[in-house]
Amino acid sequence: MKILLLATTASFAFAGTVLAGNPAPISPAAAVIVPPVANTGADWGGFYLGATYGMGLGGDMEYVTGGAVQGTFDDLESGSNYGAFAGYNIQRNNLVFGGEIAYSQVDTPGYGPIGFPAETFNYFVDGKARVGYAMNKVLVYGFAGYTVSQFELGANTWATNGFNYGAGVDIMLGEHMFMGAEYIGRNLSGETSNAGQIQTTNIQAVQLRAGWKF
Repeated sequence: MKILLLATTASFAFAGTVLAGNPAPISPAAAVIVPPVANTGADWGGFYLGATYGMGLGGDMEYVTGGAVQGTFDDLESGSNYGAFAGYNIQRNNLVFGGEIAYSQVDTPGYGPIGFPAETFNYFVDGKARVGYAMNKVLVYGFAGYTVSQFELGANTWATNGFNYGAGVDIMLGEHMFMGAEYIGRNLSGETSNAGQIQTTNIQAVQLRAGWKF
């Protein structure tokens, strides 16, 4: 009886030692290896700058003095413009928002009444608040903001200003370079060189964009 008890105790002690000190190896087939997930989404956040080239889509212009319409032009030159822009984006998942400022120099004749080459806008400075949706390397956005400009009529010039609005799409080409297209409308007004006369202009244009994100 004593021998049986000693043998049983020794058996349990040996089994405990094996379980505590030498755990059974895990079969390689049972191991699960999780590969790292690559981040394929484009990063639109940060500072960027670039250049633009635009073409007019027409518009209309009106001159009013003391509430009375002095002249109306229902079609404007489809002029062209070129310039530069700079901005900053903040990205939160797919939402991208930020601000941009752009300068456009207008070719002559450009955006003035058809048949009156001496009447033209000289430049536009556009400030834009933008919000968009990023789909990896494609960013679709809309914007609204404020524009200041200068109109020239012969030897006379005057300031015009008003709001802008539009939408566009940018496509990332690699990590930093992007290209895109944009529609922009501008509603501008200002007092002409004739005291009390107000010029009001609605302009639409499309612009090609190329930029670099830092």
